[in-house]
Amino acid sequence: MAVTFVLPLCLGLLAGLFGGSHSDGVCLQDGKHKADPSPEPHLQECSLYADNSCCKEEHIQDVSHVPSPSNKNEPWDKCGPLSPECEGFLKRVSCFYRCSPDAARWPHPQRTSYIQAVPLCHSFCREWFDACRMDMTCARNWAKDPRGQNCSGSCISYQQMYQHGRDLCESLWGDAFMVVEDEPEELADHTGAPCGCLTLSASDRDKMAALRAQQDDPEELDTTKTGLPQYRAPCHTGPAPPRSPRRPNSVLRKRSLAVDDGEGSGSGL
Repeated sequence: MAVTFVLPLCLGLLAGLFGGSHSDGVCLQDGKHKADPSPEPHLQECSLYADNSCCKEEHIQDVSHVPSPSNKNEPWDKCGPLSPECEGFLKRVSCFYRCSPDAARWPHPQRTSYIQAVPLCHSFCREWFDACRMDMTCARNWAKDPRGQNCSGSCISYQQMYQHGRDLCESLWGDAFMVVEDEPEELADHTGAPCGCLTLSASDRDKMAALRAQQDDPEELDTTKTGLPQYRAPCHTGPAPPRSPRRPNSVLRKRSLAVDDGEGSGSGL
């Protein structure tokens, strides 16, 4: 029997998310996603989730910038077109929020259309920062200013707006994401059982399988007993818990930001 995880402020939602009947994931219940995940074989931009998706092709026209009655074909930022490499990372993040049946495993405790503290691998964040380093932007937090369409500041490069990959991942969409160390040298001195992390790629499927295995037996950390590889399951809780005493290479967490719902996805994604 699957274990129901109970957290303050989101008891009802989490009970639905982690019950045994949702092994294939669930969708955010905000009116902007499908009611339940199901195959969408015609997904193009977010094809990673075609086998089991919370979005339809018409829901993500703005991701590929295809004009439609529901969007103005606006770019990712009013500072103009981005490099293909940078835009590719933004699409991966947006597709995860819009289409992944696992995004709702990290619900925001106050905003039903938001996610919080989704664990991204530090290596992914470094690559994202490197890809966007020379691209231009004008808004630091797209949760407050979706896609930087309303910002009044000057356009500056990503490397001027953000200090490094960690800063980018934990700032661009408010507290939607947190950074988890994943490089061998960063984990060498870690004394506890570190969380796994996501790269918003096909490899996440195995990590989510490890998470589901641990939900069936929360004391089970060696997934090989269930026939799965030894993937470290991602952190599954939404709100970040209080900080514990400092330990080497501990998982980085970010405080929740007060954010306002806006038009579009409701979260800037």
